[in-house]
Amino acid sequence: MVSFDEVMNIISVNKKVFTPNLTSKLSFEIAIKKIKNNSKVLDLGCGSGIIAIGVLKNKKNVKLYCSDSSDYACRLTERNFKNNILTAEIKKGNLFSPWRNKKFDYIINDVSGISRLIAKKSPWFNSFVPCQTGNDGTKLTLRIINQCKKFLSSNGTLQLPLISLSNKNRIIDEAKKNFEKVKIQSTNDWFLPKNMEKYNMYLDKIKSKGYIDFSRKFDRIVCNTSILTCTKIKK
Repeated sequence: MVSFDEVMNIISVNKKVFTPNLTSKLSFEIAIKKIKNNSKVLDLGCGSGIIAIGVLKNKKNVKLYCSDSSDYACRLTERNFKNNILTAEIKKGNLFSPWRNKKFDYIINDVSGISRLIAKKSPWFNSFVPCQTGNDGTKLTLRIINQCKKFLSSNGTLQLPLISLSNKNRIIDEAKKNFEKVKIQSTNDWFLPKNMEKYNMYLDKIKSKGYIDFSRKFDRIVCNTSILTCTKIKK
C-alpha cells in the first residue's frame, strides 16, 4: 500500500489550499480500504488532491472525479495529478453542482466539517480557505447527505468525516434518516493545538450550546475524529 505519508511527499501544498491533516489521513486510509477496483469515485472538496491520488496509487481501474469550490484547490489538484502522471476529471463548483447526471460508486466528503466559530480561531483556515459550515459545523455535511442520493449508484457508499468540533450527533441522525446502513469505521483522539488553548473559555461556551463536544486530559482539550460510511439508500 502507498501510504498517506508517502503521497504527502510527492504532492505540493500551499497556504491558499487546505493543508492535509489527521482527518485527511483517516479519510485517505478508509477510502483505500473500502473502495473497490473498477469503481467511479468522487472526491468532493478535493483540496490538494491527496486522497484522490492515494486512491489511484492503490486501486486498479478506478475512474476519479474531483471538485472543489476553490480555484486555487482545483489548480493545485491538476498540478499534483500532472506531476504524478495521473488523470482525473477535475471541476470547480459548489458541492454536487459540477456533476449533474453523474453517478458514482463511492463519494468521499472532504469538505469543511467543523464549527465556523472554531474555524475562525484555528490555524487550519484563512481568507483563502473558508469554512462556511454554520455555528455547529454541520451545514455542508447535511446538504451532502441529502443531495448525494441523486449521485450515488444503487450500491454506492458515502464516506463522511465526523469531527467533535461539530455537532456529530446531528450528522449521524441525518445519515440514519437517509441510509439503511451507517457505520463508524475508525476513530482517533487528538489534542487541540496548543496555540488554541487561549480560547478555552470561548470553547467551553460553544460546547455549552451543543455546537461542539470535547473532553479534557492532562489539562488539555481532547477532540476526536471518526470516519463514517453510509450505504443502502432508503427509498
